[in-house]
Amino acid sequence: MREAVLTCEERDFCGPDFSSESGGFVAAPINLTCTSLAGRTTRKTVRPTYLVSGLVSRAPVARRWWLLLARVMLKSDDTIDRADLRASRSGLVAALAPRRWRHRFFAGGFSTNVIFMLAGTALGQAASVLLSPALARIYTPGEFGYLSVYTAALTILGVIAALGFELAIPIAASETELANLVATSVGALAGVTGVLSLFMWLAPDRLLTQWWLGPLTSYRCLLPIGFACVGGYYVMVAAATRISAFREIAWTRISQGLSGPISQIALGLLGAGAPGLAIGFIIGQSSGTFLLFSRVILKSASLRMAMSWRGVKDVVRRYARFPLFASWSRIIDMAGSGPVLFLIFSACYSSEIAGYMFLTERVIARPLLIVSTSLLQVFTGEAGQAVQTDPARLKRRFRQVVPRQLLLAASWILVANLAAGWVFPVLFGHQWAAAIPYLRALSLAYLAQAVLHPVSTSLQIMERQALAAAWPTGRLVLVVATVIAAWRTGLPAVTALWLASLGQLVACGIMLLLISWSIGQIERQWAARSVAGGE
Repeated sequence: MREAVLTCEERDFCGPDFSSESGGFVAAPINLTCTSLAGRTTRKTVRPTYLVSGLVSRAPVARRWWLLLARVMLKSDDTIDRADLRASRSGLVAALAPRRWRHRFFAGGFSTNVIFMLAGTALGQAASVLLSPALARIYTPGEFGYLSVYTAALTILGVIAALGFELAIPIAASETELANLVATSVGALAGVTGVLSLFMWLAPDRLLTQWWLGPLTSYRCLLPIGFACVGGYYVMVAAATRISAFREIAWTRISQGLSGPISQIALGLLGAGAPGLAIGFIIGQSSGTFLLFSRVILKSASLRMAMSWRGVKDVVRRYARFPLFASWSRIIDMAGSGPVLFLIFSACYSSEIAGYMFLTERVIARPLLIVSTSLLQVFTGEAGQAVQTDPARLKRRFRQVVPRQLLLAASWILVANLAAGWVFPVLFGHQWAAAIPYLRALSLAYLAQAVLHPVSTSLQIMERQALAAAWPTGRLVLVVATVIAAWRTGLPAVTALWLASLGQLVACGIMLLLISWSIGQIERQWAARSVAGGE
């Protein structure tokens, strides 16, 4: 029987302040002697399957498991919380698993995180799509047109809910900076929500109609509520991305995919009408927001303790360019990506046409988000680190993601166009057969956006805010001018939609070229600094 001595400090069980004198491979039972800095010694015999010297020092999860074991042996008065128990279980499994499994499932790499996000997003979006036929038979195209205007307004305005400070969260340099960025984002969200609430209370109906928000005049109080939920979710997702909590993000996708449509169906059966769709949307968004808040913020005491007024002031000065450039550039970017079309077509043509477009987006474009959103979260988390340490890795990921997403999106859209002729009337009812021409007209836009979406935050991560602001402005002007010109010349809605989709395709292609050029520029600058440092 071999002896192993563990030395740990009782007041800091998360630190690396211990060592093991036993080395090599240990298959037999061993005696562990744990001595605290206070001088108390406890001995205990354990029978592990095997231990590898260096596992404690090189694997953080395994290190936490051994520290937990030491705490139990010492019978410390400190409380062993659930996070410690989960860490101990994960560390034990990682230690006992075969090497190829440890490498594949416990490394937390790009592919593993994508799988977690993909599974959660797939289940959430699948639930939303599968429940769409029930919604289509309960609500009319006109009521879906109201929902399209409501969600378009939230989608456009929601990106500035925290003034762009949440974009800096994934690239926070330390836990203290992360905590204060979260506090700054929440404070900004509260302030902007208050301003929006005051505006919706005071704005006359005529002003809302002029801004293409006429359908929202009867239930204007729902907009600030949805705005707070959407903005809060963006902040929580950014914080979860920074700490690589992709499993928690995946759970929110499932929660939103189930709670939102189920609430809409229940309210529709109760005769709530168009407001029922908006309230169901709020319920779905809030479920994801509160789930992440409870699992990311409430369970991290160190994160809450790191928040301070001085820290908030420091991050506001450090990331001032994000609200100056990223906030308004994101609202323009989001408006030009598609939601503005719901507002324009509802105002210029009819709410029914906006409803056809919304259902098409829900059942055709949203499944593409199953992959693109998963890739976006993981790509953003990895790119935030790679841009500061290894630009070549960022370049490899970009070249890996874009071609594969193009192939997947093109395949799905082709199948959808071929099957739409008989699927729409059967699943959604004959009143929705008129949506098929709009599906085909939107296909080019769906393809372009699906390819760009996984890497769409690249310019912000590389701190190219000015360039990131210029591109969406040009795209928004192109799309809006195309639709307005088509409407004023008397062209039908389908033709106007084809022209807008072609504009989206051209604009997204230009954006991909800009991202590739910026990555190459950073890589060259990094190489030049490395050469200068070597000299």
